Amino acid sequence: MKNLKHLIDLAHGLVPKITCEEFALDQKKFLIIDVREGSEIKDTGAIDSAVNVPRGLIEMKLAPDENELHADTPIVVYCGGGSRASLAGKTLKDIGFTNVQNLEGGFRGWKEFSG
Repeated sequence: MKNLKHLIDLAHGLVPKITCEEFALDQKKFLIIDVREGSEIKDTGAIDSAVNVPRGLIEMKLAPDENELHADTPIVVYCGGGSRASLAGKTLKDIGFTNVQNLEGGFRGWKEFSG
């Protein structure tokens, strides 16, 4: 039986990580998706230009579209620390996005990096 740890480990293996340093070099080229809940963002803030799509709504709110959101759109997902973002990234890949990365360290890592 698969448990949460197994699912997270699987997602980490399928969704490559991008370091804060790599992300900062050209963050404007990415669609940045914050998969945390609104209350978390209210309490801690968010990365500039990030779009909030909570993890539980990814399939409902996003899908590749040949006119607007292409399957190869460069996407970076993040959460507080990285686990929910990996799960969301796997879902994005499952629904057809091909260029999805998880921000290493999540929002906490970004805050520490951008200090």
